[in-house]
Amino acid sequence: MFAVIDYDMGNLKSIANALKALGVPFELAGEPQALRRAAAIILPGVGAFGDGMKNLSRRGLLEPLATRVLNDGVPYLGICLGMQFLAETSTE
Repeated sequence: MFAVIDYDMGNLKSIANALKALGVPFELAGEPQALRRAAAIILPGVGAFGDGMKNLSRRGLLEPLATRVLNDGVPYLGICLGMQFLAETSTE
């Protein structure tokens, strides 16, 4: 199952529509548990780095995202700002 991260930002609808058209099973992931069970993770990014990091942190998603991608090697597609969220800072 793919997890599409819902952090109150990003264009979730476009990603969901594309995955549906391709027949890829996915869930919108707004909680850490969804990332822990994901076979792959997609993080669409729209907006400002600081706001996105705050939203990811508020939902408790930063630590499980880093663990799953950087430590566990789960495939990750960070779209635009979504790729920057694996860093600590950005000069966007």
